[in-house]
Amino acid sequence: MVSACSLKVKGSYKFNALQCEIYAPQLGEIKQCHIKAIDRKHNLINIETILFKTATQFEIHFKMVKRETGGWHPFMYDIKLDICQFLKNRRKFVIANLIYSFMKEFTNVNHTCPFSAGANLALLNWTPDEAGVLTKFPVDKGQYGLHTTWYINKIATVKINGSVIYF
Repeated sequence: MVSACSLKVKGSYKFNALQCEIYAPQLGEIKQCHIKAIDRKHNLINIETILFKTATQFEIHFKMVKRETGGWHPFMYDIKLDICQFLKNRRKFVIANLIYSFMKEFTNVNHTCPFSAGANLALLNWTPDEAGVLTKFPVDKGQYGLHTTWYINKIATVKINGSVIYF
């Protein structure tokens, strides 16, 4: 019998879609939202926003989905997370902390609320460690997405959806 720790994850993935949509332009704007190619098999994401009003409440609703016949279908997680509470005690939120661990060195969203008006929130040059991600999230080959809605002060402010192809 092979233990889970000794399994080697084979395969690679790359981002293939990224969409950012502002719902509440009075609260902020998207400065950049794009995928940049590194080479044929690798790319990175840049997302940058600016807040127009101070965020004392900051939440995210995220769903992991998989593309199958008929469109996107729920896969693994569908979570609404209070970012302010999460950033106070990340260990309390196991799944969110695992996902954040792949992003934390690429983002400036790293302190508790409030986030002041004029703040620039960014995820720049992000391309997660393939082996690390695939070890924590072993999946079949296919197309997977992360669909998110961000709430500032209880108002749906921005939607960011992205997907990757695992091959």
